[in-house]
Amino acid sequence: MSRALAKALSSQWAATLYAAAVSVGLTFLLGRVLGPAGFGQYTYILTLASLFAILQDGGFTTLIFRETAKAGLVTSTGRPPLMSLAIGHLAATTLFGLCLLPLFSRGERLSLGAAVLYYALFTAAALVSAHLKGHNNFAAEAVWRAVTRTATAVCAGLALLVPSPGPTAIFLGLLIGQAVALAAPFAKPLAVRPRLTVSRDIYAPCLAFLCISAATAIYFRCDIVLLRLLTPDPAEVGNYAAAYRLIEGVIMLATPLAHIFFRKLRVSLDNAQAFKRSFTLMLAVMIGLSAAATIGGLLLGPFILTLAFGHKYAEAIPLLAWLLASLPFILPNYVLTQALVALGRERYYAGVTIIAAVLNIGLNLLLIPLLAAKGAALATIATEAALCAGLALSFVRKGFAAKAGE
Repeated sequence: MSRALAKALSSQWAATLYAAAVSVGLTFLLGRVLGPAGFGQYTYILTLASLFAILQDGGFTTLIFRETAKAGLVTSTGRPPLMSLAIGHLAATTLFGLCLLPLFSRGERLSLGAAVLYYALFTAAALVSAHLKGHNNFAAEAVWRAVTRTATAVCAGLALLVPSPGPTAIFLGLLIGQAVALAAPFAKPLAVRPRLTVSRDIYAPCLAFLCISAATAIYFRCDIVLLRLLTPDPAEVGNYAAAYRLIEGVIMLATPLAHIFFRKLRVSLDNAQAFKRSFTLMLAVMIGLSAAATIGGLLLGPFILTLAFGHKYAEAIPLLAWLLASLPFILPNYVLTQALVALGRERYYAGVTIIAAVLNIGLNLLLIPLLAAKGAALATIATEAALCAGLALSFVRKGFAAKAGE
């Protein structure tokens, strides 16, 4: 491993571990203070807002990362900078989201409004991260991520001090924290004039990335929404959300490795053998990590859940055992998707992901009324397995040849 790669990976993992520790601590605190029912309502609002955040992002985060990693659209003349287009898109979609609030019940409007605004600033922070990583500034991006996570966690924690705190107070705290973080010098790339110019060579890949993000979020998040709608007990949602937090923790730890390898794949497009070697190594690493995480989760998961959330979440323990079975598919899928994006096959990736999302919705509608939260866990396993098969098929059929023009 080269010194530069070791530095990038160590800084990214340090930031990820820190952010994970802070996020997990905040989640555990929210779970204990709000209780299963309140935590379920918070998770429901969070899920709705995170789904809309996909439209706020518009695929620009991935596009900026990809095109700054290997010179492309970002250096073309006669075209607004990608960051200007991203900010313009973000502002317009956020305003649109606020206009949709009257469609929801009175009790949810304020919470959703605060959540939509929070995710607007969250997306802006993600654009900064994409800019830094695309320029190979992984160490700076790690510090930036730690700053944003610290600011949002502190402000959300302070929001719990208000009498009878609920989702509205928490999202307002997150919003204030994110605004404080964006005042830091790291956010300088955002200081551009917003533009809404429509350009096919920009919005075509953005649309593909948008579809990918939407479909991915749907099959990752629709279980929470459908559990809330199809089960009478809000605590069922809280228990499932608590178990899934541990799965998300594993995914979070694998993310820095995937991003660093993505850049390596992107810049090695002209050398098919080097690309294939990197891909094979990364796939082997992710398979090994998934096996270790699954075994470790089965052995230590119940203890971690009880320690973190308390005995009120005892019903989450069997759900965790089922959800752990999805890891052997989720982590290798990370490699397959990163490689497809690097090769310029985002349209194929989008198609497979949309099919997976439709499959997940159908399975949840079928299994949740019969098995409640366990049915949602089974739907997750089946969806990730199907997605893995669909993504792998592209490499079986087309190998590792980059899309023409990439």
